Amino acid sequence: MKTVILFGGGDGGGLIITENGVRPIPPFDPAIRLSLKSASSMVNASTEARDERVRGKIAKLATSLCNLAVTQVEQVVGPLDANRSLIFQDDDGGFTCGSTGKPPIPLPWPPRPMPSLPDLIAAGLIETDLIDFVRQARDNQVELTNVFEKPEETAKKLGLTLSKKSVKDLQFLAPSKLAAVKDKTDREIIGFFHKVAKDGRFLDSWYSRPYEVSLALKFKLSDTALERLVAGGAAAAFVDRGGSVAAGPVALVGIAILGIIAVTIAVTSKSVDEMIRDRSGLVKF
Repeated sequence: MKTVILFGGGDGGGLIITENGVRPIPPFDPAIRLSLKSASSMVNASTEARDERVRGKIAKLATSLCNLAVTQVEQVVGPLDANRSLIFQDDDGGFTCGSTGKPPIPLPWPPRPMPSLPDLIAAGLIETDLIDFVRQARDNQVELTNVFEKPEETAKKLGLTLSKKSVKDLQFLAPSKLAAVKDKTDREIIGFFHKVAKDGRFLDSWYSRPYEVSLALKFKLSDTALERLVAGGAAAAFVDRGGSVAAGPVALVGIAILGIIAVTIAVTSKSVDEMIRDRSGLVKF
């Protein structure tokens, strides 16, 4: 069966993938392109809506529009793969869908980078005391397991005080709490980080080269976990609210914190003030 991938809102044409190979296709006619863009806008509107009832109503409309769009495309290219009929990319975000009537899946575009330390701090997702605590723990060769399992006790030994929020954030990532993480893939990635932390050699590369590190540590990562890491899955835990960063409703917020802090702490011993300078050289706080 066929899968169609469209770029640039359909204006840039796309690819059609069949069992016989991959071939470029020109843009569809304007009516189909407008239907696809409308469907994409509704899919992304449903993910951004904060009111649950409104989100549900928009999602139903989005599903109907996507089903109509797939039907229109099939009138041109013939029957499409039931589970992966269409992948549509637009500057404002696209979607993927099949012809089974299942709800379409949003495709954020462009891919979101991991939020920076200033982003996380400005959004109130982490506090500066947490960064300073982890940095000093590393400088004093404190086992990262203790950082997560006993943050208050460890902070006192270092002469530091942690806020309740920082204690909660750290304990969420503790090995003893792993079973409480609901999502299987989230749990797998956090478990992978625990292995990384215990080994200590790959704190600056576990997130950027997960497959290589997993082989070195003999830790089997599922394809789902690898895809989430490679695609910046942790960044999907954050949404852009008018230029600011807000937490999404997933446990990967904790993994995003892990990724940023682990890499930062592994490669620098700078102070918190130095670490949160932006590119202009101005201190954020």
